[in-house]
Amino acid sequence: MKKLYTLIILALLSLPSYAANPKVGIIMPISHPAISAIISGFKEELQKQYGKPIDFKVTDAQHDSNLQRAIITQMRDQNYTLIVPIGTMVTQMTVAMVKQQPIVSLAANFSEADRKKLSSCNITVVHDEIPPTRSIEFIHAVYPQLKNIVLIHSADDKVFPEVKASQAAATQYGMQLKPIMVQNLPDMYTFAQSMPQDTQAIFILKDNMIASGISTLTKIATDRHIPLITSDQGTVENGASFALGVHEKQIGTEGARLAAQILAGKSACSLPIKDMTQLTVFINKKGLSQTYIEAIIAAAKKIGYTTEVYS
Repeated sequence: MKKLYTLIILALLSLPSYAANPKVGIIMPISHPAISAIISGFKEELQKQYGKPIDFKVTDAQHDSNLQRAIITQMRDQNYTLIVPIGTMVTQMTVAMVKQQPIVSLAANFSEADRKKLSSCNITVVHDEIPPTRSIEFIHAVYPQLKNIVLIHSADDKVFPEVKASQAAATQYGMQLKPIMVQNLPDMYTFAQSMPQDTQAIFILKDNMIASGISTLTKIATDRHIPLITSDQGTVENGASFALGVHEKQIGTEGARLAAQILAGKSACSLPIKDMTQLTVFINKKGLSQTYIEAIIAAAKKIGYTTEVYS
């Protein structure tokens, strides 16, 4: 089935375009609500900014590096006007493979220092990564008695430094953070079930593969009567307890403003890397006691974060 899906995606990318409209290729690593919100914000704002028809192609790499490579190759070889990778791993592969077309990277950990290392710079970025130390600091502020956390994470290369940073930060607050790595979605339930019985909370980073399986983690957290703490708005809207993050749609909006300048003739490398600095605490009322909700809001107010509550 995956092979058939791959062939269909590549066939769609190969369809000829007879219009003179810009072709904008968007590559998501795997489908989940936060990424859908990013894409929605990007498409809406770019269409508004550009004011003329745009040919958008949105593709899902399904957390498959071979499919991802094939998609990038097709977009490069078919001379897409603009290529838009979402997430750090897709961005890294796109930068390695695409040397001519401009790239607008969304929700990636790609710094100005990384850009300066490129022999041929053709990228600008909307950077939305929140240091794990800030997430752990906030968790401790909400729940100072918390001692045992499990961090569920994927095998993506970009995640491992964040896992180590999370463990170091947890230790500073007298907490033990046990990482559990999940290679693929079908294994998530089995691996998550191996959590120690004394686990008091589940935490996930901004980790696309894990976020795409949020319904599984929500069920496990509910069954254990413990909070599921995440790092993005979409997972909270779909069952997680709370998250410190940014508005996903705004990531797309900011990226579209950069893309519009590129379509108007500016070089991608001449544009600044955009940092998302306005952090929000997203809270899901379902399954949380009023006391716990009040503690989250109080901690957010003390640190200076805004809050949004979903019922």
